[in-house]
Amino acid sequence: MKLARFWTRQAGEALDRNGRRIRVSSRGWSNDSVDSAAVMARDLAHRAAERVASGQPKSNRYGYGDRPLPEPVVREFQDSRETPNAVVTRNAYGALVMNARDMMFVDIDRQDSPVTTSGGNLLSGLFSFFGGGKAVPSAPSETVVAGLHRVAERNNLTVRVYQTAAGYRVLVLSAPFQPGSGQSEALLREFDSDALYIRLCKIQESFRARLTPKPWRCGLPNPPVSFPFETSEAESQFMAWEAKYRTACAKFASCRFVGSFGGGAAVPGFEELVRYHDLESRAGSGLPLA
Repeated sequence: MKLARFWTRQAGEALDRNGRRIRVSSRGWSNDSVDSAAVMARDLAHRAAERVASGQPKSNRYGYGDRPLPEPVVREFQDSRETPNAVVTRNAYGALVMNARDMMFVDIDRQDSPVTTSGGNLLSGLFSFFGGGKAVPSAPSETVVAGLHRVAERNNLTVRVYQTAAGYRVLVLSAPFQPGSGQSEALLREFDSDALYIRLCKIQESFRARLTPKPWRCGLPNPPVSFPFETSEAESQFMAWEAKYRTACAKFASCRFVGSFGGGAAVPGFEELVRYHDLESRAGSGLPLA
């Protein structure tokens, strides 16, 4: 996974041709220490200031570039391997995100998918089996869920399916996958996953799933400051925003459990991740999706 435990923001300066002082702030990261992150941040800021001073635009490659996403680590999950099997971070707009080393999340950002099936009334059967026949608010598309079932069946997978505010999420539990591999990308495309999500998985070397709602869907603006914080005042601003965000989140879920396909056992270590995912996302709460 392309993540960093330590982040900081430092400034760098350079003089332009007219002798004016150019000051630039940059993020630095490290898995060793804050001091190591600060050394990187000062070097990046100095080089960025020199580029601006010479008339070149400041580089900004964060997001879908070759660097880790600037997200603070909230929690790590460890299995028998040396590296964590999942890390929970807080993204740029304040939501918690699970980054999984080899448990595949499939993000499908649409309510109706071109994946089709000739199967019967599968979704009704699912609701009867998993929900005692009770109606589910804003019921998922039967065609989409049946199509997901067929993909799982063709690939002999055990999966869990969820509805999100913008589409669907699938958790693949029966086998580990390497993000960015040909096999993973082929399966994500077969599930009709979002193209930008497939690219992000490859670049960041992990599968990602948002655990808490998007703030604007809860009636809140984005955080007033971005991580890492330059001052204690900026950190206090974020903490005040986060308190409002937690209150707003209590009224919403980020996904809703629809059902499971396949009878195979989950990979050891995946069960803990699923429990945490379902708890934090409030997948069984019946709350509105956000």
